[in-house]
Amino acid sequence: MPSTNTKFSEIDNELAQFARLLALPVRVYIIRTIIENGNLISKKDICNVPFEMENILKHLAELKSLGIIKINGTKGNITYSINSNVFDEILIKFSALFNNLGSDYFPAVPDKQTDAGATDPVKYSSFGMFIKKHRVDLHISQEELAGKIKIDRAELSRIECGKKNLNAEKLKALSKVLYIDINSLTKEYYSYRIVDLVEKSGFKSIVLESAIAKVNYLTAPH
Repeated sequence: MPSTNTKFSEIDNELAQFARLLALPVRVYIIRTIIENGNLISKKDICNVPFEMENILKHLAELKSLGIIKINGTKGNITYSINSNVFDEILIKFSALFNNLGSDYFPAVPDKQTDAGATDPVKYSSFGMFIKKHRVDLHISQEELAGKIKIDRAELSRIECGKKNLNAEKLKALSKVLYIDINSLTKEYYSYRIVDLVEKSGFKSIVLESAIAKVNYLTAPH
């Protein structure tokens, strides 16, 4: 008879434990709902689901105690978000486990030496290119994305080509469709808008230095 004295690695146990934590469909539903709301949802909205509120709050509390969900704010103004650091670490370990299946099955894992939400600014010439990259990675057509954020496909095409700017009011809807944290997406959006304005000014370094000086002054304690 073969020996059954199998020793599991620390990663084996960690992945199995994480899988057990998400074994309940209601927990997967909670996490998916938070992600689809740009990784930030109020207590009122998260409880407005087809489950008993007490049941939802119980699972939210358990997911928080396990470090999977973060709770922010005070009574009457509570919001929930996913602890992306935990999921980044688990993604790396799951990706390593299934790596032999081929890269087509799993996305590239972010380098843990950098901010997981950061984007290499050299990689995209415009915010539209940023949108296109994430849309293509998710296998979403222009027509489908345009419909979900309620704009014309032709307008989305111009945005992706860098010929037009996306209306900032569409960022929340875009974050849900592309599964990008709303804060990270907003940061990307306005950083590209600032670059665009500086480029159009014709005084690149002077305008940028002046703007940075003003920001430092306005944000400094007085």
